[in-house]
Amino acid sequence: MNQGLFSQHFEPLASRLRPKTWQEVIGQEKVKKILQSLTKPVSILLYGPPGTGKTTISKLLSQSWNLPLKSLNAVSSGVKDIKEIIEESQKRGSSFVLFLDEIHRFSSSQQDSLLEAVETGKIILIGATTENPAFRINRPLISRTKIYKLDILNENELSAILEHALSTEIKLTIEPKGKQLLINSSGGDARKILSTLESLQILNKNSDVIDHQTIETLLESQIISYDKNKESHYDFISAFIKSIRGSDPDAALFYLACMLEGGEDPLFIVRRLVILASEDIGNASVQALNASISALHTLEKIGMPEGRIVLAQITTYLASCPKSNASYLALEKATQFVKEYGINIRIPSHIKNAPTFLHKKEGSGKGYNYPHDFPDSFVEENYFPLDLASSPPQFYFPTNLGTEKVLKERLENLWKKTGKKKYDY
Repeated sequence: MNQGLFSQHFEPLASRLRPKTWQEVIGQEKVKKILQSLTKPVSILLYGPPGTGKTTISKLLSQSWNLPLKSLNAVSSGVKDIKEIIEESQKRGSSFVLFLDEIHRFSSSQQDSLLEAVETGKIILIGATTENPAFRINRPLISRTKIYKLDILNENELSAILEHALSTEIKLTIEPKGKQLLINSSGGDARKILSTLESLQILNKNSDVIDHQTIETLLESQIISYDKNKESHYDFISAFIKSIRGSDPDAALFYLACMLEGGEDPLFIVRRLVILASEDIGNASVQALNASISALHTLEKIGMPEGRIVLAQITTYLASCPKSNASYLALEKATQFVKEYGINIRIPSHIKNAPTFLHKKEGSGKGYNYPHDFPDSFVEENYFPLDLASSPPQFYFPTNLGTEKVLKERLENLWKKTGKKKYDY
């Protein structure tokens, strides 16, 4: 066996093309300008999607500050590694820049091990995370650092990175449609577009010309940039729900497809739709909740992949329904009123339960007017506690949308007979 083949070091294209100066960095113009102005070392947290330049920035900052760089990944390192770097810093009598990738993977106690060294400047921390620091980084550590968010790379920036690679390291000719496929499939991740380009070179050794069909074949095996265990999980479901709330079935279907292709649990999606049916549609379309529950039960019974059809139907139906959050807001108002009103609630005797002769003797249920004995199954009655009877509050303000308009008109007409203007607004 040729041992030499295994002793060679293969450096990926993304590493070979890593910018060596600030001028070579493509994208992140706003953050780049701020970071270049940092003349004194300061601990920072870089927060943003993969492939947006966090590692590159750490290297450039250590060069700018003329400090040695130590790199660790929170997945494969721990407190012992941190202590060794701190001890080395003390022996040298000078600071290290510590680039800690995936810092959100450190537990709370592991993050605490950084506090004293960051506070005293023994290490200048550059923590990198794809998740919002507010979710996974300790507040004491956040207070000792500055947070900079890196944006996803746009189409022009990705195109510039692609063209740079093709003009320097990768000698391939790719047709415009193929280049667009590479850009669209990258998810704004420079590392991903470069690794895909490198795969094309390796898989097509006998041809310098790559058509878009070849790229499509390669991309079929790649997974959409979506992690159901991280922040994108919440971002996608939020965009999905808000698209339905905003009556845009096409946008909702787009996010639904992204989640399903990314491996999201379909039951998680449909449960959120059940909530939306009550919260955002409510009485404007009284069938929405029933339809959502039906979709939930159907999905539980048949599973995937056929369940995708059910999700598509309920998504487009709910997005197309008239919307009302009146019932949800009514509960919020009633809850707030109860909190201010207190717990000394005197329920009127005529609407109390009277299960025994003693209850009846005490007056429970006496004088209750049974609504079905009256025209339209309605009779003026006080159902509020006694001290609210003279000026009962109104919490529910039905809209003039969908079925709720019919309900509003009925309530308005019924209460108009009593001389009260409830629901007349």
